[in-house]
This record gives sequence, structure tokens and C-alpha cells, in this order.
Amino acid sequence: MPQGSWLGLIVCAALVSPVIGLEPPPVGHSATPGMPLPHGPAVLPNEHGVKDLTPPEFADLLPHDDHGSSHGAHGTPGHLTPTVPEHAGFYGTAEYLLFRPRSAAYDYALANNTTGLVTSGPVQSLQYDMGSGFRVEAGYRFEHGWDAAFAYTYFQSSGESSIVAGPGQVLFPTLTRPGLTDTATFASALANLNYNLYDMTIGKRFAFDESFAVRAFGGFRFTDITQRLDAFYNGLDARQASVITRSSFEGFGPLIGAEAVLSGWHGLHAYARTSGGLMVGRSCNQLTETNNGGATTYVNAIHNPGKVVPVVGIAIGGGWQYRTISIRAGYEVTHWFGISEPLRFTDDVSQGKLVARPSDLSLEGLFIQLGLSF
Repeated sequence: MPQGSWLGLIVCAALVSPVIGLEPPPVGHSATPGMPLPHGPAVLPNEHGVKDLTPPEFADLLPHDDHGSSHGAHGTPGHLTPTVPEHAGFYGTAEYLLFRPRSAAYDYALANNTTGLVTSGPVQSLQYDMGSGFRVEAGYRFEHGWDAAFAYTYFQSSGESSIVAGPGQVLFPTLTRPGLTDTATFASALANLNYNLYDMTIGKRFAFDESFAVRAFGGFRFTDITQRLDAFYNGLDARQASVITRSSFEGFGPLIGAEAVLSGWHGLHAYARTSGGLMVGRSCNQLTETNNGGATTYVNAIHNPGKVVPVVGIAIGGGWQYRTISIRAGYEVTHWFGISEPLRFTDDVSQGKLVARPSDLSLEGLFIQLGLSF
């Protein structure tokens, strides 16, 4: 072979050896006389067959390919990014509550339809009206799904009812002490509820796939709930008689729960939440009965037992989120077991014969929530 052909082959081998992974000749030895060797690291093709010419010192500044791994720097799947934020920062929510409270201890009169010793007729009970309230929450989301929050709930409601004895009827008051104010021709009742909750929680979010995530939380709750029932009677034995029952509970205890998010199309999602707790505190119950327009006092008793009050709650609904703003709405039920123990006297001869009637409290209705993340 002519000498020029050999020189051409050697030059080609020296030029392509860095690309195909061939070792270049040792430093100080040229492939051909007078030709310098290339300097710097070898440039290799990547998995797509395209050579990456980015200098090493700038490699960390370029976006990384997330295919085959979780979306986002902290592992939050793509569909859940609106409802399960992947970055740390403050957040807050504000809710409007439209609830109806329910209590079983608000009977105040019986409309008796017969004469003699037979008691026959419907028991008149007061029901709370729909009431409004609000709940606000502020917190901070940490890295790796942790968060800490404080929430305050306020709610207020009232209700009233009255009855007038019809022809041939007589009213039997159910709240008065037996043997004193036993009959009336008119009865009315007014109730009020004042509801305050203070929650401090720490939570952890878990994303199971691209559409479903759960936040488990635990913490403490302080409770301040007051209920009052005022009954008024007139006619026959009642001469502008009144009975006032006031019950309040202040307690503190542990709270645990979980909430789930099922995310869908364009930020729409379904939402469910459940919680439970045990509140340790004191139930303060006061009973006052008067007649003759308040001039004569028949009862002034107080019953303040220490109690452990269980509470459970559940909420379901849906919402929509765009970037850092979210809107949710749904239905919520909360039930307090034996939160009050109003007094009832049971004997017209023995003045100290009484019973404390444990009474539950339930709240159920709608909520509308507006949230903002920072």
C-alpha cells in the first residue's frame, strides 16, 4: 500500500478514538509526526445517541428528566400537586359553617288530653334553629410531608318554642320540681348554644399514587361549650313561673384523625375527613326554679361532675384548586357523648330526690372552605 494511504488511516483513527471509546496514544507520542493530541475529557454519547457537551460545572443548573420517577423534587405525584403541595411554606383556610345542633334534653311540657290520673298527650320539646359559625386554620408545611397547624371553631345557635293548652287540655311542666308547679295553661322555652373549639395538630401526608393521598394527624383540643334552656309557665299553679337550666363543659384532651384526597381532572378532587378525641374536664350544671314572677324560689342547685367526654366527627365533600387557591364544600357531622348532665327532681315528698340526665350534643350541616397556600 502506498505510504500516503497508511498516513490517512492513522489520522482517522486518532480523530475518532475519543468518540468510540478507543484509548488515545500515550501522552508525548503522536499518532503521526507533527500532529498534537486532543486534551480534556472524552465526550461520550448519552442514551439517546446525542453527545452532551455541557461543561461539568454547569450540569447541576439544567432541568433534570423526571421520567420514570416521582414528579417534583419531594416525590409528590403530578395529579396530587394541587391538593398535596410539594414545597414548604405557610397556608391558611377559612370556613363558613351552617349547622343545626340537636339535643335530647330539651323537653319542657306535656299537653295532657284527659282528666283524672291518666297522663296522655305529646311531649313538647324545643329544637335548635339552623345557626352560622366559622372555622379558621393556619399552619406551616415542612419538607417531607410534615405540617403543624392551629384551628379555631366558633358556632352559635338558638331556638324557641311555645304551646297553649287547648279546650279540655292542661299542660304539665316537665322541668319543675314535683308538687309545686304541676299544671299550667301556657308554656314556652328558649335555648342558646355557644360553641368554641381550639385545635393544635401535627400531620403527615402520604401519597399512594398519582390520584390518592392521605394526611394523618394528631394533637390536642381545648373545648368550651355552653348550653342554656329557659322555660316559662303561666296559668293554674304557675304564676309567671320560670325554670333556668345552664350547662357548660370545659375540657382538654387528645385528638386524632385522618383526611383523604382523591384528585382528578383539572384540580377537581373528592375529600373525606374523620376525627375522634377524649376530652377530660368538668361539666357544670345549674338549675334554678322560681314562681310568682321570681319572688318565690323553689330550686337553686348545682351539679359539677368531672367527666371524660368522647367526641367523633366526619366530613365528606369535594373541591377544586387552581395553583395556590382552593375551594371546598361538603357535609359534616360532629357528636359529643354525654357532654351535659342537667338536673331533674323526681319526688314531691323527698326534696333531695333528683337525677342527672346525661345528654348528648350533635351538630350537622354544610361547610364551605376557602384555602390559600404561600
